[in-house]
Amino acid sequence: MDDVARNIAVVERLERAYNARDTDTIRANLAADFVPHTAGSEMVPPGVEGAIAANEGSFASYPDKRTEILEIFGAGDRVVSHVRMTGTNEGGLPWAGIPANGKAIDIDWIQISRHADDGTIVETWAQMDVAKMMMQLGAGQAPEGM
Repeated sequence: MDDVARNIAVVERLERAYNARDTDTIRANLAADFVPHTAGSEMVPPGVEGAIAANEGSFASYPDKRTEILEIFGAGDRVVSHVRMTGTNEGGLPWAGIPANGKAIDIDWIQISRHADDGTIVETWAQMDVAKMMMQLGAGQAPEGM
């Protein structure tokens, strides 16, 4: 297996671990000094523990949360993935002032990950469709005509 295939497999394994809340696998696939460059990442602890806290926070909001990788490819030390997330707001989003309301979400994001020589993920950059999520939760309105 070449490095790109290995790195893609790491991202796929990590996404399965997030769904399963498998913190051992999460820790094994993120570098100890992991840095997320994602809106909201400043609200969780740094490093691997922050990634785990963010995942647990999403399960607190959406207990039935599921993610799936729709597309994935890589080059060099980078992997790009297009991820879909579904869930039902049973726990609210305290950071956004949104109470639990039983509304379903179906959103996606694009993430770029940079991998170390051993394949662990060192950094990520992600853009999530937060506006769509807020509309689905009843906290925002679609632009006129949509």
